[in-house]
Amino acid sequence: MKNVSFISGMILLFLILWGAGSLAEGSAGYSGFGKSADISPDDEEIVFVYEHEGESAIYTAPVSGGNAKRLAEPAEGNSIINPAFSPDGEKIAYVEQWEEDEQPLGKLVVMDRRNGNVAQMTDGDGLVTEAAFSPDGQSLFYLEAGVHTNYSPIATERPHDFDIYRANLDTEKTEQITHKDAYDMSELNMTPDGEALMYRSYDGRDELLFHSLEDGSEAAVTPIGEFAADAPMISSPALSPDGEHVVFSDVVATTNESGTFIYEGYRMDLETKQAEQITSFGEHVTSPVFFNNQDKLIVTVDKGFATAEPDYDYWVISADGKERERIQISFP
Repeated sequence: MKNVSFISGMILLFLILWGAGSLAEGSAGYSGFGKSADISPDDEEIVFVYEHEGESAIYTAPVSGGNAKRLAEPAEGNSIINPAFSPDGEKIAYVEQWEEDEQPLGKLVVMDRRNGNVAQMTDGDGLVTEAAFSPDGQSLFYLEAGVHTNYSPIATERPHDFDIYRANLDTEKTEQITHKDAYDMSELNMTPDGEALMYRSYDGRDELLFHSLEDGSEAAVTPIGEFAADAPMISSPALSPDGEHVVFSDVVATTNESGTFIYEGYRMDLETKQAEQITSFGEHVTSPVFFNNQDKLIVTVDKGFATAEPDYDYWVISADGKERERIQISFP
């Protein structure tokens, strides 16, 4: 009963803080980095969102640090989230979001870096949240929510009724892959062989699911390790390029000076399901992304978690977490 109470309390706290953080990230006066970033196929560049007084744009910068280069911006009044490199590095996909009649909407957009052309892949009638390229670069798999509401009077309004869709980059046609109307879906990843999708789902507890594109079957993976609760909170999972490991963040049993729970990164071997803590920032670690050709990751560290506004920084860490260095980005 003690573990059940702890898990319930942690889930409620996470949902409340997640909602507060989401609202803060899109607030009118926010200035700072976006929550997620991606790494180019050659491991030389990082693509990310930066907001200045509530106006967002996509930038790239060297992974080693340096000057940021502005690439794209949304229509006036809109925002940009979740940029991702194509496998050849020549395209960047992202989600552009806005509100109509107090309801958020989002469309999937692809920018060609060679000529600056921008293609809208979805009609904008739904709420697209994120996307992942197929290994051959010919398709984009994306998440779209059917509603934006709160199913509990104490919960913040959030996207719900999720499903996975696919957009063909050549024909620009889309198709629905799942018909789940899932309460929650996030962190869409694709296996290196292109045969399955990995994503996080929540329906009473966190689940890490692998969805077969061949027959639609799904397999759940539960990490084994020392966690604050018997059932780990699987936040922002990322799949390694070789498909052998998953890095995610989970709450640890201690709090920082302000009394806010700390989230650290964990690395799981998919064969043994064994997970070990690899970061020790003492902050909120989230949104890991693997390097493609090196045994390293980039993680986002939020020093403003559970406050009025986030305070994100990007860090390069070794796969075992023993080495780390903040990416110093300048805006000319």
